[in-house]
Amino acid sequence: MRLEKGGQTTTTGADGSFTLTTTTAILPLKGTVPQNDLSASLSGNLLNVSIAQQSAVEVTTFNLSGKALSTVRTTLDAGSHSLSLPCRGTGNYLYKVKSGNSEFVLNGNAVDGASSQSAVVSQGSLPQSPVKQATIMSTINDVIVSTKDGYLNYRCAIGNPDTSGIVIKMIANAGNVIDTDGNVYQTVRIGNQVWTVENLRVTKYNDGSAIPFDTSKATWKNATTPIYCFANNTIHPDSIKKFGALYNWYVVNPANSRKIAPVGWHIPTYAEWDTLQNYLIANGYTWDGSATGYAIAKSLAAKTDWWTYSGAGKIGCDLTKNNRSGFSALPCCYRSNGDFSGIIGISGYWWSATEEEDDASEACTFYLIYDSDNLGADYFSKSCGFSVRLVRD
Repeated sequence: MRLEKGGQTTTTGADGSFTLTTTTAILPLKGTVPQNDLSASLSGNLLNVSIAQQSAVEVTTFNLSGKALSTVRTTLDAGSHSLSLPCRGTGNYLYKVKSGNSEFVLNGNAVDGASSQSAVVSQGSLPQSPVKQATIMSTINDVIVSTKDGYLNYRCAIGNPDTSGIVIKMIANAGNVIDTDGNVYQTVRIGNQVWTVENLRVTKYNDGSAIPFDTSKATWKNATTPIYCFANNTIHPDSIKKFGALYNWYVVNPANSRKIAPVGWHIPTYAEWDTLQNYLIANGYTWDGSATGYAIAKSLAAKTDWWTYSGAGKIGCDLTKNNRSGFSALPCCYRSNGDFSGIIGISGYWWSATEEEDDASEACTFYLIYDSDNLGADYFSKSCGFSVRLVRD
C-alpha cells in the first residue's frame, strides 16, 4: 500500500489489514498558536476559547466533506469564554477558530439541541467536563494505491478531513496462481472454496503446446475444436490483463487431456458455481443483507467498469457497494455465432465444465448483467467464446 502524494508505504497483514501513518494535511494550520495568545477546545456543546487580549474571533463550522455550514463572528475581551455551537444534528463536524493571524481546526461531535442563540454564553474560567477534548486535525487528501501481483492494482482516493471515519477493507489473498505463460493471478476464499479473482489469459496448455488462436468470425461461428481470442480482438496489453481471454468450450472441456488450469486447479462445474451462490445467499451477501432470495450479484461484481443503473440492488446501482465477496467480476464482452456480443460494461459470462445433458452442442455458463441483481445460468453453444475462472481442487 502506498500514498501517492505523501509517499508513505506499508504491506498488509495476512488478514488484509494495514496502517498508513502520515502527516499530510488538507487544512493547513496558519501561523503559530502560543498558549497565551489563542487556544480553544470542545467541551460538550460548547467551544471554549481563551485569548490574551481583546480580539475579533471567527468560528466556522464545516461538515466532513469540507463544506462550510455556518460562521459566527464576535469580539471577545481578554480571558476565557464559552461559545455555544450552531444547532446541528448529531454527527461529526470541524470547527475552524480564527483570531488575527492565529488559526486552528478542531474536530468534535455535535449534540442535538445545541443552542443557536448568542455567541458569548459566559466569561470567566473554562468549565470542567468529562467530555473528551478535541484535537488539532492532521488529515489526508491523497490516493491510496494497492499493488499486487497480477492485474489487481487499485487506486482509492481519500479526501476526508476526519481520518477516523475512513474505513478501507482489503480482500485477503488466498495465495497466488501462476499459469504456463507465467501470468500471476490473485485468489480469494469464499466459504470452503478458493477462486481466482481474475479472468484466465493463458495462451498455452500445461504441456507447453499452444492453444490455437483465431480472430476470424468464420472460424468461431461453427468451431468444434479448441480456439481462443481476446475481447474485441484487442492487442492492447492492459486490456488483455484486465479482461483476460475468451475461450470456446472445447478448450476447457474436462475431457481435453491438455489442461489449461495449473496443477491443483480446475474449471468449476455447475455444482461448484451453485455452491458459491448458495454460500453467499446463506451468509447475507445479498444486496439487502437478507439470507433469502438470489440477489447476490453486487457482492460478486467489481466496483469498476460496470454501466450504472438506478434500480436498487442491481449491479450498476452505486458501484461502491459492490464486491463484498472479493470475487471481482468484470464486465467483458463475449463471442457468439462468430460475432462479439455485448459491450464492455454490460455483462460478464464464464464457462462451467458441465455439458447440457440433452444437447451435446451446449454447455452451462454463468453470467452477471449490470441491470440485474442475481447470478444467472444458462446453456450456450460450445462454439461461443466466454471468460474463464478457476477453482482450487
